[in-house]
Amino acid sequence: MSFLYAEKNTPFVLSPASLDDHLARGWYRMGGSIFTTHFLFFNGRPFSAVWIRQPLANYRFSKSQRKLMRRNASLFEIAWGPRVIDLEREELYQRYAADFDGRLSATITESLEDFGENSIYNTYEVTVREKVSGKLVALSYFDLGDTSAASILGIYDPQLKSFSLGYYTMLLEIQYCLERGFDHYYPGYVVPGYRRFDYKLRAGPSEFYNLRTNQWEPYSQEAIDEYGSTECQVNFLTQLLDRLAEVGIERRLLTYPLFEANLYDVWHDDYLPYPYLVYLGKDNYNLPIILAYDPQLGEFVIVQCDHSVQTQLLYNAGFVKALTGDNYYTQLLSIRNKLYATSSLELIVDVIHRGLQRT
Repeated sequence: MSFLYAEKNTPFVLSPASLDDHLARGWYRMGGSIFTTHFLFFNGRPFSAVWIRQPLANYRFSKSQRKLMRRNASLFEIAWGPRVIDLEREELYQRYAADFDGRLSATITESLEDFGENSIYNTYEVTVREKVSGKLVALSYFDLGDTSAASILGIYDPQLKSFSLGYYTMLLEIQYCLERGFDHYYPGYVVPGYRRFDYKLRAGPSEFYNLRTNQWEPYSQEAIDEYGSTECQVNFLTQLLDRLAEVGIERRLLTYPLFEANLYDVWHDDYLPYPYLVYLGKDNYNLPIILAYDPQLGEFVIVQCDHSVQTQLLYNAGFVKALTGDNYYTQLLSIRNKLYATSSLELIVDVIHRGLQRT
């Protein structure tokens, strides 16, 4: 079975210590479920989902952060406490959603999948109110473990953007964690090449979850270029295609948007989990032979695949049909046999060269 780059569980109970453990392994809350993913697909292309966290042992707010917090504290009343979902908060959410450039759930309740006393998460909130009027102008929800916290949802009045209230509530969540001696604060993932999520890096020096080592390491662009789950695929497969061209073999890098099939599967097949591939051709059994790069193993892999027709029917037909152009591979693939794997560029070039000579 291939490494699962995207997984989702819906537990009935989740202790604070178990939440800490999931967060430390690059998992995160989504509604009532807890999930992980290392690839995303939007705007017609794959991106890396890079999980980050802020270590809090030696955390200090920067000069600019302290300035923002002092300014806002003079204007707004701040309060922390167990989460509340009521009409006042939902009305703020509607104002925020109307100005938001993207997709959101219809309500806070639907976003958190929090329908009362049965939530498995210990969710807290920080509220920001105007001092004079008492009007709620910003709100964020965060889940508490034993030694860490995860930021889940932040909203604010779009008419008060100049006060950086979304960023401010994130800093207030960190303040809450610091006062309670927590070890880590998890703001979720960032997406290199897609700036919408970059605000999470403003909180302070971050660590990222390195899929290759299963360790948290200092975040830097150089590290992401080397270890980012899509960045390394493009890098190594492009190098391979250049070497193949030198020996007279022309192939193309293709985008494979159906890489999350295991999340929709009812047959528990071993689906190809990579968003990039190189199609090498068909074998004597008329089965496609696929070359990919596995970022978790750091290896080139050649696999014999089947076209999984039944599972592909579970996909939105419009999604697949919209992927026009010859740079997409849109037949859903399950792995039948792993034929070869190596971290050596020269060895994989030699194997492909000899294999194609025999056909």
